Amino acid sequence: MRIFPAILFSLFSLVAVATGVQAGPRPFKVQPYASFTIDGWSLLEGGVGTGQRDFGLIELGAGFVLTGRLEGHIGGFLYSGDRDVDGFTGDFGVYSNIRTDTRYNIFTAWLQHSFTNSYIRIGQLASDENFYVSEGGSLFLNSNFGALPSVSANLSAPLFSVGAAGAEYQHQLANGYFQIGVYAGNPGPGDRDDHGFKWKAGGDAGYFYIAERGWQFYGNSHLEAQVKIGAYFHSGSFESFTSGSYSKGNSALYAVIDQSLSESVSLFARIGINPESEYSIIDRYFDIGFNWQGVIGSRPEDIFGIAYSHSHFGEEFRKATAIAENRPVKSEQVVEITYQSGLIHGWQLQPSLQYIINPFHATKDVVVAGIRLSVDY
Repeated sequence: MRIFPAILFSLFSLVAVATGVQAGPRPFKVQPYASFTIDGWSLLEGGVGTGQRDFGLIELGAGFVLTGRLEGHIGGFLYSGDRDVDGFTGDFGVYSNIRTDTRYNIFTAWLQHSFTNSYIRIGQLASDENFYVSEGGSLFLNSNFGALPSVSANLSAPLFSVGAAGAEYQHQLANGYFQIGVYAGNPGPGDRDDHGFKWKAGGDAGYFYIAERGWQFYGNSHLEAQVKIGAYFHSGSFESFTSGSYSKGNSALYAVIDQSLSESVSLFARIGINPESEYSIIDRYFDIGFNWQGVIGSRPEDIFGIAYSHSHFGEEFRKATAIAENRPVKSEQVVEITYQSGLIHGWQLQPSLQYIINPFHATKDVVVAGIRLSVDY
């Protein structure tokens, strides 16, 4: 969308005037950031390829403050490495959450105006930065534990690695929050030539609407639990796996829980249910996992994690793909074991071992091992 910079500038100007940027007593502040992540993976068993895969992601960006109530952010990334996931493990969910088909793009760029108990955010956004996420699940490297597969597999929603124009509103309540978001329905192809602004809205692309209610429950001096319940609706056109005809609209429900079991052990679980199975690849999704911080007494900041995910493919999708692949797969499951260890300030090393059951594009179960080095500045 070539008009996006003009739209963003116009929105910035309107909010700036409304909030009195020119007369603000605080100076303009900028906080840049950079991070570097490199992955190396080895296929130990199964899959559709052999050998190793490696890739890296550089993220660059900045947050800035204009007044006490107006702030902004811009961030992008550069990616290099393997893109052919179907030619390696053959899994549907993707074993690494930094793998992407893009080379470089502006991922998010937004302005946010805060009120007493709420804020509104406009610009280039990604729904998986604020919605349907689990703090405990973010430890794991398999993509299933990031953006819910009941969203990422069924819709052209703005999420890593391609954002889209949108707006979000969040209101803080006594026991949690309520938030809503609306985005362009098609964030773009996400290929090598997509640099972040090829999104489309309206018509067949439609719009992506999402709402989420979160509750926080405290015990003693630390957070005991956070529960989220949400729903989304996409107004675009979707093709039926049964008839090949197109119909408007696709929707789903989801729930997320992060539960502290002790000061060092926590549990997370998520579920996504999509009733529109005729138009959806994944009609049910579930994951659960445990994190244990300080499992080694001499390393209190290290985190050990084990998690399981279950992606159930819709019946109509299974029937349609069984004809082409002659191998109907009802579900793909992942078990991941990982350990995140701090080296020096800002440096982390994280090995991961994944057992992938019934990988969608492979005939045998997969065992893949990887290691990640990440550096934050």
